[in-house]
Amino acid sequence: MNSLIKKIEQSPINTLHAVIILLAMLLAAQMQYIQHGWINPDSILYFESAKLIAVGQWKEALQVWNWPLYPILIATVHKITFLGIQASAQVLNVLFFGLSAFSFIQIIRLAGGKQLTMVAGALILFSSQYIVGDVLEMLMRDEGFWAFYLTSIVFFIRFYQGFKLKDALLWQVSAIIATLFRIEAITYLVLLPTLVLVCMNADLKTRIRYFLTSHSLNLFLALVLVLAIAFHGDLSVKNLGRLQEVFTLNLYEELTRQLFSHAAIMSNDVLGKYLEEFAVQGLLLTFIYVMIVKAISTTGLINFIMAVFTVKNRSALIESKSFQVLTAIALISLMNMALIITKVFVMSSRYVVGLAFVLMILATFQFANILMRSSSHPAKKFQWLAIGLIVFMTLSIVKNIMPKAEGYNYMQDAAAWVKTYNKDNKPVFYDETRVRYYLNEPFSRDAKFNWPAVKSAIENGSIKNYDILMISHSKKRPEQEVLIAEQLPEYSEIKRFNQSKEKKSIVIYRKN
Repeated sequence: MNSLIKKIEQSPINTLHAVIILLAMLLAAQMQYIQHGWINPDSILYFESAKLIAVGQWKEALQVWNWPLYPILIATVHKITFLGIQASAQVLNVLFFGLSAFSFIQIIRLAGGKQLTMVAGALILFSSQYIVGDVLEMLMRDEGFWAFYLTSIVFFIRFYQGFKLKDALLWQVSAIIATLFRIEAITYLVLLPTLVLVCMNADLKTRIRYFLTSHSLNLFLALVLVLAIAFHGDLSVKNLGRLQEVFTLNLYEELTRQLFSHAAIMSNDVLGKYLEEFAVQGLLLTFIYVMIVKAISTTGLINFIMAVFTVKNRSALIESKSFQVLTAIALISLMNMALIITKVFVMSSRYVVGLAFVLMILATFQFANILMRSSSHPAKKFQWLAIGLIVFMTLSIVKNIMPKAEGYNYMQDAAAWVKTYNKDNKPVFYDETRVRYYLNEPFSRDAKFNWPAVKSAIENGSIKNYDILMISHSKKRPEQEVLIAEQLPEYSEIKRFNQSKEKKSIVIYRKN
């Protein structure tokens, strides 16, 4: 252990950084390989939009997905490399994660981390069960957001440390690109420069000057936008795509509508007349609990604990200006989480990943501290702790890159079987958008594939126009299979494809 740590500390720092980036890209490629073509339902929208962009049908592409940077990039790779749309998205995925790893490690370096800290950061990043194990395998715009979100942090820290115009411009460019992947990034773009006003150790005039410098490109683009709307009567906020969600005049009402409607239900149906005035407070406390649980689960419990220790010993472990920037980003991330859960009553881990990256970066410094103390401290407990953390993270990496369990690609298997079975091209009914994609059926925005659509087709009799049915089932909804058996006696099951652990399945029925 001691000799290994010494070798790491003596390795050329730039070479080590390059090796970590290469490993990150190989990891991303492996995550794509073990999918064997599996995609997330959202990917279908991006792919269809990219196909339309590739043939010049921009208007139709924007109707499919109106925040088009990710589909544009897929279409560009497709045109340059002649790869298919899905393969082009996979190439982008590898490049994005390489950039994410570069920026993740660069932030660690800017915060005072040396070779050992960089390796600790790579272990934490690569062993993440959410970022690598769950999302990296999906072909989504999130990976592009990660890449440019982390890159924007790199340049903002550099600006905050040296106040150079070049870094200010690059910070804004990166943050704008991150916003074009996920609209939530606009809060970092708008609010992070406030740190210069609040925390910079200088007179007010100097703080205002550097604040405006960090917003220079944003202010220029805002001025251009205002002038464009003023001089062109056919332009309005409605032409801004998803930006209209941010610039709506009814922002407060949009954010609180569901909160107050759900509070009314809670007040009437749960708390009763004696406690009804605590409904809003009760919901807000629940939101706080959900945010804490999501932050821990997305970051990882061990990483979360190490991040807490880094904050506790921040003066000894991390460079002060970098810590200020990371703290500001964490606060903005918490604000994002609070706004999202209040508006839509959903708290997906995808909305927590901005905070998770910050916590993982902080955890890196405590992890490196443990590794360092294990080689220099005579107490055995540090050595055992270091070995335990390394083993845990190594096993997590192995878990991430292992081939998927049998049944993972059950939808693709079902689609491939039907293609082979249905040689006469008889009409097929399916209730899942991904099955439609796997069967190479034309894209349809109006298509509704879910159980309500199945039930409606049964009730109006249109389902009987199909010779083959592909119906998704779940162990949580056994009554659905019963309904099909009762309502469609002329159909019989001929094949079943089960998901891993057999919680979900696709059943193929044939008309007798």
